[in-house]
Amino acid sequence: MSSRAKNLTRVLTALAVGLSATLSSLPVAQANPFTISYDANANIVGAVAQKGITTGSVPTSSPQASGTTYTVLGQGTLARQGFTFAGWNTSSTGTGTTYQPGSTFAIASSFTLFAIWTVPSAARLIGNGGAIINVANTNSVTNGSFCLSAGIRGITSDGTDIYFRPSTNPGYICRTTQNGVIVSVHLVTGLAAVQSDSLALVFGNGCLYLRKDSSTLNSIYCIAISNWSLNSISLPAGNPMPAGGGWLNGNFIQFPDGRIGSVGTSTAAASWSGGTGTGAGQCPTSMFCKTLRLYTPAGTGASTTLTYSADFVLADEITGWPSDDHGIATDGTYLYQIRHARGYKVWALQTTSPSFLVFNGDANGIADTTPACGATTGITATYCLISNPVNGAVTTPTALTNSTYFGRSHGLGKYLVGDYDGASRFWLSEAATPPPGPGNPDITPPSFTNSDTFTVTENIATSFNAATITINDSATLVIAAGNDGSLFNIIKLDTATAYLRFKASPDFEGPTDVGTNNIYNITITTTDSVGNAASRVFFIIVTNANESSITSAPVVVGDVYKGTVTTITVTVNAPGSVRFLLKGKKIPACLARPTSGNYPNYTATCQWKPPVTALQTLTAELTPSDSSFARSTSAPSSFWVLKRSTRR
Repeated sequence: MSSRAKNLTRVLTALAVGLSATLSSLPVAQANPFTISYDANANIVGAVAQKGITTGSVPTSSPQASGTTYTVLGQGTLARQGFTFAGWNTSSTGTGTTYQPGSTFAIASSFTLFAIWTVPSAARLIGNGGAIINVANTNSVTNGSFCLSAGIRGITSDGTDIYFRPSTNPGYICRTTQNGVIVSVHLVTGLAAVQSDSLALVFGNGCLYLRKDSSTLNSIYCIAISNWSLNSISLPAGNPMPAGGGWLNGNFIQFPDGRIGSVGTSTAAASWSGGTGTGAGQCPTSMFCKTLRLYTPAGTGASTTLTYSADFVLADEITGWPSDDHGIATDGTYLYQIRHARGYKVWALQTTSPSFLVFNGDANGIADTTPACGATTGITATYCLISNPVNGAVTTPTALTNSTYFGRSHGLGKYLVGDYDGASRFWLSEAATPPPGPGNPDITPPSFTNSDTFTVTENIATSFNAATITINDSATLVIAAGNDGSLFNIIKLDTATAYLRFKASPDFEGPTDVGTNNIYNITITTTDSVGNAASRVFFIIVTNANESSITSAPVVVGDVYKGTVTTITVTVNAPGSVRFLLKGKKIPACLARPTSGNYPNYTATCQWKPPVTALQTLTAELTPSDSSFARSTSAPSSFWVLKRSTRR
């Protein structure tokens, strides 16, 4: 190479080294410039601001190069109090492009994906169906007329039938079916003297509970349904019932778990006795809070006693709402409250933090606006008129003249709203099952979502997934029992999926299951985070596979002599017949020797009289009687045939 060429090479090399150093010093973000971020979106529902709280954390992803196929991450541990996760959107209001977890796109820029939260149907039932029920005395029940053409003064349910107090005969309790057919009418001694307005009615522990009046906070009434007597029940000392606000100062509520209680009036966060914040017992900054106090009943009827249970904090951005309370009710997860002649709000109940609104069906709660109920869509901050609880909109005539008194039939899973001015009628909502909540404990065990039976071929590896077990909940999965459970390992993939693997590779010809029929049964138990458990028996069937047979090299015992009978033995792994060969030629007496024994160790023998001395080579061929095994030939076996040392 010339000196000029060498110099040019040196220059090019230096340039290459410099360029490489420059590139290597560039920040990673320039090599992978785009990042997809995730936002919990805790204070937006639909296109409307609504304060809330999330738990868990948003997923995170690393920078990606332009054009990379990006897979959208899942919800992970992220959750919003009372809401259902509905995916991710490029807009916080949900008006952009929606991406579901697991979907993909080619990344071309950095942007943020916002969590989209929808309101479950159980939290938006007013304005979302149901029916207006008119009370009728179809069966001519005695005093049934007392329950007709009357306004309702408190309404509740025992889980099957409906109970209400009629305005025209407030000393009586009317009992009807859910369809409004009168079942019975009961006079309660002393009830007529108790004010009929502003006092709600709730069922529980053999009682129809109601407050005595707006100012008595240390005791309540129990109408014992066993004898229809009016009884005073004391509240626990130091834990009086909150003073109700607005018109229904005697609001009352019952949880599905049996607890009863009432809601107080709102207080600004700055004056809240529990302090400001989002911890247990606190009121969020700049919001207004009220207390839901609960008591646990014991005993039944007149012998009922009450102990303090818990306080919930209900947070709202509007002060003093509702200015005219007309009822509260709950399914144990969500708490509804209705406002006279307007709309309603729903809170997601929590004990470890304030309870935030899930559905706002009263808009700003102040100005009269044109009803535009979004209860059917899962959005919030709309105005659902409670006088038309079926559709939440203005109609003529209105469905209920004056929607007042609120209750729930926990057995039916439906809410009730009475008509204060109407002719003995009420609204009965559609049924909806809420997610588990503080007053609606999760008692449902996880369920298995896969089939009971799996089939595999023999000889699979111990790393092979013989069965995939899936459940519909986040839970543990363990091998609990079953005849053959000890033969398997369980490998957990995630909180809802696990694999079963054989500890030893299964052999169709040598089954190890109880019964030795190649049907392995295993009992799996799954337990969720609150202890609900379920078990199920699964079956793994092992099928036969075509495989090679194995024939050992022929063996003899001791020395072999010319002209002396010698036993040749081979071991095989399948039943059948064995042909013995001497230097590749048939031994006349050993053309098809039967096997004996058990899998996987069968033997066949040949009685052979060597005709000559010298080094001899024997082989054997197995023809299996089991068609799943192929023929096999042994390795050769060589040994000396000696001259016999004695005469015949």
